[in-house]
Amino acid sequence: MNLRAALLLTLLGLPAVLLLAFGPRGAHDVPADRVVLRYWEKWTGVESVPMERIVERFNRTVGADEGIWVEYIAVSNVEKRTLIATAGGDPPDIAGLFDKIIPQFADQGALLPLDQLAVEHEIDLAGLRPIWLEICRYDGRLYALPSTPYTIGLYYNRRLFREAGLDPDQPPRTIAAFDECVRRLTRRDDGGAITQLGFTTSPGMLGWWHWVWPMFFDAQLWDGQRYRLDTPRARAAYDWIAARRDELGRPQLLRFEATAGAIEGMQNPFLAERLAMVFQGPWMSNWIASYAPELDYGVAPFPSVTAERRNVFASSDVFVIPRGARHPREALRFLRYLMRQDVLEELCRLQCKVSPFREPRPDFFAGHPNPDIAVFEQMADSPHAFGYPAMPMFAEVNTELLHLLENVIRGTLPPGQAVTASQQHVDAIVQRYQDMARRREAAP
Repeated sequence: MNLRAALLLTLLGLPAVLLLAFGPRGAHDVPADRVVLRYWEKWTGVESVPMERIVERFNRTVGADEGIWVEYIAVSNVEKRTLIATAGGDPPDIAGLFDKIIPQFADQGALLPLDQLAVEHEIDLAGLRPIWLEICRYDGRLYALPSTPYTIGLYYNRRLFREAGLDPDQPPRTIAAFDECVRRLTRRDDGGAITQLGFTTSPGMLGWWHWVWPMFFDAQLWDGQRYRLDTPRARAAYDWIAARRDELGRPQLLRFEATAGAIEGMQNPFLAERLAMVFQGPWMSNWIASYAPELDYGVAPFPSVTAERRNVFASSDVFVIPRGARHPREALRFLRYLMRQDVLEELCRLQCKVSPFREPRPDFFAGHPNPDIAVFEQMADSPHAFGYPAMPMFAEVNTELLHLLENVIRGTLPPGQAVTASQQHVDAIVQRYQDMARRREAAP
């Protein structure tokens, strides 16, 4: 066992033992002549149905021909449990993870590199869009394959645009134009309370990606050694957030944001037409179709500080093979099947995501539940598309970035002081990890 695995096993030994004893198990009767692949995935409920159907089809066709049987096992906290199982020497053969975890797993030696294996098993990497391959790499090596990718855009209420005297066919392209839309789309009652809000960066009201705002001001955050919040462009983003809240009234905003209901349902403030614009992914159209089918809405790239540079946040669920998997050859054979364009686009379409391929098949658009999916597809081609920072310590940094945004949103600290304090905390997080990595590499 290498040092990294030994460290993980030491830190996570007891949970690993418990996981191995009581962890996920398949529920199917397996034909006696098959090699069984354990496939752990985070999807449950509606999201799991299309993959379960694909797995069943594989088992019935290609798997039957090649002596492979895939067990689809829905696993909660799949990242943590996959890491524990890998440290314990009994990982699944394939795991479905979030892309943001790739750097940590790769740096800790928990993933099998796929560059050469993908070539050997005739997986067509050249047919994928570059942004999705870039997201799957760490330190120059390919550690994952995209499963259901997506970009995030600006959903806006066309009816509310018209009522505010705004052109619904001309959504804002710059931050300055966006600010004007927010002002005109915000409504109050006679007592000054906000009844309709143009937009919010609050994590408490549909603000899932709390760290992204500096990117729309052209900030370059992670340089491979330091996460830079203390640059003029990054600081400009937090000054912008604070200025908009001061202008609209911080107490009134906090009261309005506290009314956010369940994201999937009519309590969603965008679906209820109380929030005029929201930063969301292509799956939002599924919720609109289910809960607000008469909603008149549009989709556009989120504005950037200049109209010429369209910064786009891109992310993806991914497939990985944990290091130490018992059946890597068979896992690659299953992945080759999944990466067939007809198979993977079926999955992406049913999950309301974009296609990972450079040239989607015509039927991908024709049968897609999101009528604006072409907008999200085009955003993936932006030369300024960006993903999560390729930081093995990003999970811890991300927590500090949420704290930073909350400080700015609530006015706990002036934005300049909040950024300075968080920069010091982030530097300490990165330094601790780098020191640990150096000790790990220097050990015999």
